[in-house]
Amino acid sequence: MVIWEFLPMSFLCWVFLAYLFCTSLSLETPVQTCHPYDLLALKEIAGNLTDGVILSAWSNEPNCCKWDGVVCGNVSAQSRVIRLNLSRKGLRGVVSQSLEKLDQLKLLDLSHNHLEGGLPLDLSKWKQLEVLDLSHNVLLGPVLRVFDGLESIHSLNISSNLFTGNFSEFGEFPNLVAFNISNNSFTGSFKFEICSFSKKLKVLDISLNHLTGDLGGLDNCSSLLQQLHVDSNDLGGHLPDSLYSMTSLEQLSLSANNFSGQLSPQLSKLSKLKSLVLSGNRFHGLLPNVFGNLTLLEQLAAHSNRFSGPLPSTISYLSVLRVLDLRNNSLSGPVDLDFTKLTSLCTLDLATNHFKGNLPVSLSSRELKIMSLAKNEFTGPIPENYANLSSLVFLSLSNNSLSNLSGALSVLQHCRNLSTLILTRNFRGEEIPKNVSGFENLMIFALGNCGLDGRIPIWLYNCSKLQVLDLSWNHLDGEIPPWIGEMEKLFYLDFSNNSLTGEIPKNLTDLKSLISPHNYASSLNSPTGIPLFVKRNQSGSGLQYNQASSFPPSILLSNNRLNGTIWPEIGRLKQLHVLDLSKNNITGTIPSSISNMGNLEVLDLSCNDLNGSIPASFNKLTFLSKFNVANNHLQGAIPTGGQFLSFPNSSFEGNPGLCGKIISPCAASNLDLRPASPLASSSSKLGRGGIIGITISIGVGIALLLAIVLLRVSRRDAGHQIGDFEEDFSRPPRSSDTFVPSKLVLFQNSDCKELTVADLLKSTNNFNQSNIVGCGGFGLVYKAELPNGIKTAIKRLSGDCGQMEREFQAEVEALSRAQHKNLVSLQGYCQHGSDRLLIYSYMENGSLDYWLHERVDGSSLTWDIRLKIAQGAAHGLAYLHKEPNIVHRDIKTSNILLNERFEAHLADFGLSRLLHPYDTHVTTDLVGTLGYIPPEYSQTLTATFRGDVYSFGVVLLELLTGKRPVEVCRGKNCRDLVSWVFQLKSENRVEEIFDTSIWDTSYERQLLEVLSIACQCIVQDPRQRPSIDQVVLWLEAIGSVKER
Repeated sequence: MVIWEFLPMSFLCWVFLAYLFCTSLSLETPVQTCHPYDLLALKEIAGNLTDGVILSAWSNEPNCCKWDGVVCGNVSAQSRVIRLNLSRKGLRGVVSQSLEKLDQLKLLDLSHNHLEGGLPLDLSKWKQLEVLDLSHNVLLGPVLRVFDGLESIHSLNISSNLFTGNFSEFGEFPNLVAFNISNNSFTGSFKFEICSFSKKLKVLDISLNHLTGDLGGLDNCSSLLQQLHVDSNDLGGHLPDSLYSMTSLEQLSLSANNFSGQLSPQLSKLSKLKSLVLSGNRFHGLLPNVFGNLTLLEQLAAHSNRFSGPLPSTISYLSVLRVLDLRNNSLSGPVDLDFTKLTSLCTLDLATNHFKGNLPVSLSSRELKIMSLAKNEFTGPIPENYANLSSLVFLSLSNNSLSNLSGALSVLQHCRNLSTLILTRNFRGEEIPKNVSGFENLMIFALGNCGLDGRIPIWLYNCSKLQVLDLSWNHLDGEIPPWIGEMEKLFYLDFSNNSLTGEIPKNLTDLKSLISPHNYASSLNSPTGIPLFVKRNQSGSGLQYNQASSFPPSILLSNNRLNGTIWPEIGRLKQLHVLDLSKNNITGTIPSSISNMGNLEVLDLSCNDLNGSIPASFNKLTFLSKFNVANNHLQGAIPTGGQFLSFPNSSFEGNPGLCGKIISPCAASNLDLRPASPLASSSSKLGRGGIIGITISIGVGIALLLAIVLLRVSRRDAGHQIGDFEEDFSRPPRSSDTFVPSKLVLFQNSDCKELTVADLLKSTNNFNQSNIVGCGGFGLVYKAELPNGIKTAIKRLSGDCGQMEREFQAEVEALSRAQHKNLVSLQGYCQHGSDRLLIYSYMENGSLDYWLHERVDGSSLTWDIRLKIAQGAAHGLAYLHKEPNIVHRDIKTSNILLNERFEAHLADFGLSRLLHPYDTHVTTDLVGTLGYIPPEYSQTLTATFRGDVYSFGVVLLELLTGKRPVEVCRGKNCRDLVSWVFQLKSENRVEEIFDTSIWDTSYERQLLEVLSIACQCIVQDPRQRPSIDQVVLWLEAIGSVKER
């Protein structure tokens, strides 16, 4: 019998603890001292870095074993560096060849930094290295031979860089467990030789490259493989049988490729699958009814394929399923799954199929947050047990044939967390309920195009968080209730195409989200990221209701029977982007206060009974892209300048009293619309002598004035007085002009050394309209040919506002310090009173916008020129971000100018703000141009470098597609260029993205690479966007373009 049996248990525990303590003492080593060889290597590595938090820390400690990120260990009785972890340290610079000297490393992690350049390394000495992570940098070039000799490597991660080469040339890694080369530019056929050399491989991620071919060779991959990610390549063909033999697979992602054929019933062999993603391919046929064997499946995503037939009943057995996404297929029949078994289901998306019958009654999961059954053929009422969906946040049932709206709202009012409810195109001909409770958290409510009768219900007033309200295309009558103006979060209101009567309530001018940018920003909380659209009518484009920041703040009241006047207080709604009051019976004049709505993009007042004139101050609406006052009773001169240069005649037709250059020249009688003055009204009472006296006085005054003008003209010197020519400036002189002397400043880089103010005015023909070559922010741009024959572009800023003054000062200050071959050179500036003139170098070929969108002769830019323009513009923006630290904030094709060699030059820094050296953002008013504005600007009101990158990504899309960024198509699921591109990519219709004039198989690789770069620039999360330096390197890596 063993003596331990007689000892109490407590005593044994103490003995065990004492043993552990003594063991720890025996293992404890003294503080390690850095080996001189490693110390020298680390100092050389730091010498190749230009930034990063480790540099100062390393310089203050002589013992490198104590340095941040450095771990030493005993190797052959010596203290050597065995681990170097510098992940997320903000490192900038290149990878030093001195890394090779750290030949005892077991772990090297340089991930999530800004390292650039190639890998000048011979890693054959690193016999001990087990983990190598270089991911999320800007490293480039071929690497296939660099990693040869890493005999002990377990984990190799070089993802999210710019590495190139043929995938099949990777070497042998006998101990490799995890291999990740995703998000690079590797090419070649997809071969699985790596599986032959790495028998222990468990994780293989080759997604987001340019690999071609099929999945042949999977026989080489052992049954140990747990994760296989090949999404976003150019792979195709049928799935091989060998795929279904990889029985250890837990994650399988094949999305965004060209795989085709039917999904085999052998899928049942992959019983350990947790995630199956097949989206964006060309699979067809039935979904195999074998999901009963995949009991661990948590995600099943197969949207945007061509699957047909019924839902497999065995999906009901997936008790841990969290995501079921089968939208955009051709599935049909009833949805008769037993959802009571799917207790973990969070997202259900079966939209855009051909399902019929009633909505599934068994849906009752308390975990369900997102549900879309839109665009099917469902009928009947909403089941009562949907009231138990307590976690439901997003529900879209639009475009079906559902009935009993009153019952539907009575059920859904119990879903207390519901924030988005889209019921458009259902409940045909019913009456909108008068009494409903609940919906305290509702943010987006769409009930348009239902043909509903009744009035706008009072219960909506209790939805205090409502941001978007769409009741359009119904038969609602009565007046618009005043309490609408008390809804603090509301920024999108669509009551168009109803039978509403009465006046527009004055309370609408109190909508807080449309008055203050802070209130508007706080309203933009997108409840979910699911991409669902609702059509306003048969011809309208889709609105992405769930992404509130992606469509403009709007008041849409068109096609009703409204009367009364437009309240002058409407000018308070400075955050409003779209105002449509057309096709009503509105009377009175157009309030000039509308010119205070600086964000207005669309103003439609057509088909009313308005009179009076169009306020001249409307030319200050610099973002106005659509203006329509047709078919009213307006008279007088159409405003000149600004956006009014671009509006067609149809915007003004049906107003016989209107005149102007757009329609017909104005006679004197058209211009004076003011009420008669007391002097005029009493002139009939003057005797003949009085009239003669006045006439003589006026004649003498004119003669004296003429004499003074002639005398001043004859005596003028080199032209230092600008007042001689001020009569042609299309505005009365300001009182402040007489107190501010003229000032003309020419910079050292200017080509015109002997220039006067008079020369400027002569060179533009006193700013004649025939000299206008463009319309920039807050002013027009004129072509000027100076006395020495040099051509310049003169930007004449207009307006009196303080923001214009700040723009002038910021632009001059910024450009005087910003000199780069890809920036428009500022030659100088002139100021006199409140007039501001900027003198630029002239660009012979105009703007990129002109060449992409305005050419009438059918010619277009070739691909090599477009690529050259993209590279040049990127270089210019990178300089701005790095040298003077300028956020441009208005990157667009009209601000990219081209010289005679089609070299790109960034222009218009009027929206720039200089940053201090260590600032990362500036906070200011929301500015930019529709279609280019990053989504985060509307929420944070913060302009950042990554915001510029988003705008540049849109420019890249314009170069690739030849389309404008807004309203590029009118399809039901398409609103702007960004969403259109992503939609075509998701549907594997990538070739349709490109401009047909540049699509060529010889350029295919370059086109796809630039598309990939553009898509990374326009991701929603700014933290995931690359820096512009990274973009420059990517574009340069695509290939150099010959000078033309």
